[in-house]
Amino acid sequence: MFPACARRAPSRTALAEASMMMMIRSHRIAVASSTFDVADARAYSASARKPSKSTPSSSPSASRAPNDEASTSTDRAKATASDAETSWSSATSRSARDLQSKAAHAAHKASQVAGEFTREVRARAAASGVDVNAIDEAAKEAARAARAAAREAARVAGAGNGGAGGTGGAGGGASWTSPRGLAQIAMDAVKEEYRLAMMDPGDAAVERRRAAGWSDAPPEPYDGTTAVAVTAAPTPGVFGKLWGGVKQKLGLSKVITKVEGLKKTAPYAKTAELAEDLRERWETSDSPMVHRIQDFQESMFTETEQGEAYRVIRQRDPLFNMSDFMAEVKRDAPKVLGAYLRGDVDALRAMNISKEMLERLSGQMNLWKQEGQFVDPRILDFSDVELMEVRMMENEPLVVLTFSCQQINCVRDKSGKIVEGAEDDIQSVHYLWAMQLADKKFTTDDGREYTKPAWELRELVLRGMMSVAA
Repeated sequence: MFPACARRAPSRTALAEASMMMMIRSHRIAVASSTFDVADARAYSASARKPSKSTPSSSPSASRAPNDEASTSTDRAKATASDAETSWSSATSRSARDLQSKAAHAAHKASQVAGEFTREVRARAAASGVDVNAIDEAAKEAARAARAAAREAARVAGAGNGGAGGTGGAGGGASWTSPRGLAQIAMDAVKEEYRLAMMDPGDAAVERRRAAGWSDAPPEPYDGTTAVAVTAAPTPGVFGKLWGGVKQKLGLSKVITKVEGLKKTAPYAKTAELAEDLRERWETSDSPMVHRIQDFQESMFTETEQGEAYRVIRQRDPLFNMSDFMAEVKRDAPKVLGAYLRGDVDALRAMNISKEMLERLSGQMNLWKQEGQFVDPRILDFSDVELMEVRMMENEPLVVLTFSCQQINCVRDKSGKIVEGAEDDIQSVHYLWAMQLADKKFTTDDGREYTKPAWELRELVLRGMMSVAA
């Protein structure tokens, strides 16, 4: 608000503190002197009460005289101590009042000095043509904006930490800049990991992905201007200047220009044509030895189908983790099988199932419905999911898994009569489960559509059944 070269006046607080320190020092000296007076009086009184160690006299009058003298000395000592204590209390109260009075006077004086200095600076600024009121308003507005920005930053930071703590993050509103904040963040992280460990592994995997922001919709595409902005060339730094000098001294630019010029000569063109002919002969050769060498090169340097599938998965889903993926399949597979055995088409449509697979499952369910048959949908046990292979199918990555579950092989008609199997016919059914990563359309809350890769069930094959002994 004021010019940077202006002299800073001593603050009111600094003058008050200096004055109070001087008063306290003088007060301590007065207290120390009073304390010594009281101590001397008490010592004299104690010596007067102490009996004499000299040989006692046999005369009663002789013994009575020292006792009277001691009593008199004791009274005098008590009176001296009382006077000293009275002087001490009065000096204390008087010193306190003087200290308060002088501190108030010093504060008033400092206020006057600060006010005079402020008026002097404002007068000089006004004389120089500076709008002091405008500067004051601008400073106040900047202070208000700074406070509002600080509050907004604190609110956003607190909301982000709180949301992370609720969906897989840790830390809450603690700050990592202090030991206590670091300890709080570590404690929150341990609590969050314990919470996820107590959950179903598939649900925990979904929580981690949601906390990492994978479930969020992508930002809206940029539809602004595409004009090219022309800017000045950047000024080279120290290293750039040194490298420019080296290139000039060595003549590298001239060498590069000459090499580029050689490409336009006839000998270079003939050499390029000869190399192209040799490459074509090598690729179209019928020699068995050439084929063996080519196969060896492909096996050594060509990417395998599994490697290509993993590379595409990492590119399209950077947060992909095979363990979490298998945990999600183990969580969702019983739901899909249960809806399929119950004949619930609407439930299957709400799940991540491809259109081709949904049509096949719907056809089998419609057949059961036409024949009036009902399959027992209970799943007694579900085994661990095992990875079978990862490969590409129709230019999309495909993960093939296998698992088994125990089901009751019991089919009834409309009247409840068993037409196939039995109520206690428990079968161990082995399935082949294939998930493919494909683009899927989603819709945000505000109605905006976007496309994002998602895993969907592409194949569900029953590999075999085996009766479980009772």
